[in-house]
Amino acid sequence: MIGLLFAFTALGAPTITLQSLLAEMVDRDRLARFPNPPYESLQASSYNRASVKRGEPGWFADSDGTGYIRKEGDEYVVMERQGPGCITKMWTPFFYYDFNNHVGPNVRIYLDGNTKPVIDESFIKLVQGKGSIPRPFAQPTARAGDCYLPIPFAKSVKVTMTDKPFYNIISYRAYPPGTKVESFVPPKSYDRLKFADKHIYSISSVRSIDGGDPIAAGQFKQIDLPAGSNAISHLGFDIHSLDFRNPFDARGLRPLVLSISFDGEETVWCPLGDFFCSADAFNPLGTMNRGVGTGTIMEADWVMPYHKSATLRIYNFGKEPQRVGVEWKTKKWTWNDSSMHFCARWRPDDVVPGTPFQDWNFVDIHGKGVYVGDAFTVLNIRKDSWWGEGDEKVYVDEAYDKGFPTLFGTGTEDYYGWAGGVLPTLDDHFWHPFLNNVKVGGLDGHTLGYNVLTRERSLDAIPFNSRLRFDMESSFGVDMREKWNLLGYSAVTFFYARPGATHNRPPDPSAAAKPIMNIPELQKMSDAIRGGKG
Repeated sequence: MIGLLFAFTALGAPTITLQSLLAEMVDRDRLARFPNPPYESLQASSYNRASVKRGEPGWFADSDGTGYIRKEGDEYVVMERQGPGCITKMWTPFFYYDFNNHVGPNVRIYLDGNTKPVIDESFIKLVQGKGSIPRPFAQPTARAGDCYLPIPFAKSVKVTMTDKPFYNIISYRAYPPGTKVESFVPPKSYDRLKFADKHIYSISSVRSIDGGDPIAAGQFKQIDLPAGSNAISHLGFDIHSLDFRNPFDARGLRPLVLSISFDGEETVWCPLGDFFCSADAFNPLGTMNRGVGTGTIMEADWVMPYHKSATLRIYNFGKEPQRVGVEWKTKKWTWNDSSMHFCARWRPDDVVPGTPFQDWNFVDIHGKGVYVGDAFTVLNIRKDSWWGEGDEKVYVDEAYDKGFPTLFGTGTEDYYGWAGGVLPTLDDHFWHPFLNNVKVGGLDGHTLGYNVLTRERSLDAIPFNSRLRFDMESSFGVDMREKWNLLGYSAVTFFYARPGATHNRPPDPSAAAKPIMNIPELQKMSDAIRGGKG
């Protein structure tokens, strides 16, 4: 009956096309409504097949670069799906098993049972924008490439490699049976395709936002937004009283907390710095929805609807008064059963050891909504070492109870769109619409210090009907797997949810009142463990 209902509903819906998907990709309003037609957000990857079920041997197996579904003749099947859908993102490193091979095997994408692929070319060149799909639809990052051109299919898809697969991730949507989809045909000219007018958020660092009166220690500044059915369309903040031009000075920013209540529910509670990937300092940021310039201004354009009322507060949990300028814009919004509240939740600083491995939880949400992004801050105290082997594990609806994630990745840096192979340096910073490697340590020229990454989702957003849980393996590099090898983690998650949704990230004023964890603090803990005192 459910399948018939989906099919009947889809018959009257517009056909999904390449152009409609590109329009959806940059439609912030669309992201704030539960998708119609509904879809599952799924992922194929080369994760290690020794991982079978949570809690069983092999769950933290590394070497995630060779998994595939099966071999057919001379081709390796890495992804397949029956029914209508769309590939939304493809990623692979810029090298194939060693740094001397930058071509690798061809990727072949077969649609609707056809024996002739619509794409048959070097996978590495394809995702870097050096093949048939040009920039900005495919772009290089640090030792990798990411292709965001949607590839819709009406009946089925099969993706193969012409040689043994290496690290790869393919994200895709699965639509209900009967959804009308126009299958991908390579355009004669990509210049005619509409994309984003503004691919990366940019702000004016010379503009000043009026700050008004200072916020006293332990107090808050409140703004009551226009009553009625509206949506915040823009937020801007200027921290007048702080000047973080020293990139390793972590004074004061953490205790300033953004809180927003929509229709009586406080759905946003997050330190301002963490919201903008700047918990340690003002870090340049440019995504589709957030920007930080070279001054002290931070801005966001996520659409945040509400039915009747909204209240914004800036808390000062610090010891000194702070003067924070706030700029906001709202627009009319038609609230209906698909409308969702915007949520931003923070997991405070947490000390994580190199052993035993664990699945470190970003957030666990119960209710109905769409997951749209996250930011991850990692404090590394060891010189010339790598911290991010862990895979993301995203459970949707009943998946957690079944013991295996809906989306299983291949490594932390892979999830954020770049790749390993060598120890990262400051040259690995990049800013793309949905992916930013905001900060790479830097105190030793590599990863010593704060490492900050963020990902925003559009076509690859993850709808959930009852639950979404996001875990990241705390699997460090092979030379950081002793109990005294400590990292400092914190994370922010961004999602939309229908009213009444719950989660495991409540406000934590005591954690916000503390400065961000620093190297001497973490090093002292590490020394105590190594010396047998802790």
